[in-house]
Amino acid sequence: MREKAGANIWWVLAVLFVTNSTAGAQDFRLKKVRVHPDMNEGLHVEGPVIFTYVDEKRRRRLSLDLYKPAKHEGNLPAIVMYFGGGWQNGRPGLFAALAQGLAQKGYVTIVPNYRLSGEAPFPAPVHDCKAAVRWVRANAKRFKIDPDHIAVMGGSAGGHLAGFVAATNGMEEFEGNGDHREQSSVVQAAIVMAGPMDLSDSVVAERVASSVAAGKGSPYVVFLGGAMPDKDPEVYRKASPLTHLGKSMPPALFIDGEMDRPKLRYPEFWKKMDQLGINYEFVLMPKGPHPFWVYETWFTPTVNATDVFLRKVWK
Repeated sequence: MREKAGANIWWVLAVLFVTNSTAGAQDFRLKKVRVHPDMNEGLHVEGPVIFTYVDEKRRRRLSLDLYKPAKHEGNLPAIVMYFGGGWQNGRPGLFAALAQGLAQKGYVTIVPNYRLSGEAPFPAPVHDCKAAVRWVRANAKRFKIDPDHIAVMGGSAGGHLAGFVAATNGMEEFEGNGDHREQSSVVQAAIVMAGPMDLSDSVVAERVASSVAAGKGSPYVVFLGGAMPDKDPEVYRKASPLTHLGKSMPPALFIDGEMDRPKLRYPEFWKKMDQLGINYEFVLMPKGPHPFWVYETWFTPTVNATDVFLRKVWK
């Protein structure tokens, strides 16, 4: 792990965290007040926009929402954002506020749908996530996007998908049969918020076993088409971003809440990134829960940390 880089961005985050407090030390009660989308006159919104079809008869379609500054000069960098929900729940609207916050910083933000595990297990969601990136490139001129500066971002299950899309940059195996295949799905940065990078580790196996023993369903099992860690370890390995991590991986920012197993999802991933010489940074959200990014206390620090990181790596 690159402690110096992480410390630099942590200092920025700490200042922003305190600055955004309205009443000094007493504001660190950290109430969980959800952030709601707050459109203003400075943003342009498109959506829902169809970005791909996922069946041979082209009847099942997926859509996305897009946010951008209403007025700007030149092309802007883009962030494709994947919502969470255990791969089995969720919708683009869950990331509307975060997408708007980042659009106000000067990015074109895109929040696509992807097939949830109840409809189609892995790797179908990955195919959809990459199709969204290809759509962005295919429509770069229309929305004044810089096609050479596209990041992926996600939280929880969406963090896993963001990490997977980035780790498999340029791998034909995971493109799927979606639209705009003439375009590249390669991304130039990744922001992973509380997303598992290794589904084959012991923690996942223990969670699955515990859920099954209690008679509860496991999101991992559903996501992986019914596979169990002890009987189908190769499926869990294949679905792990860690397995595919190579030199094509772009710079990445990892953000965790302090109350949500901070750093424990990434040690082997970071170790391999170090070996490959790939830049990454880590931000800790003080007292942050899972998912910290939907609450007012940690919302602005998340937006600012992402903006600082992307401006730094993209200069």
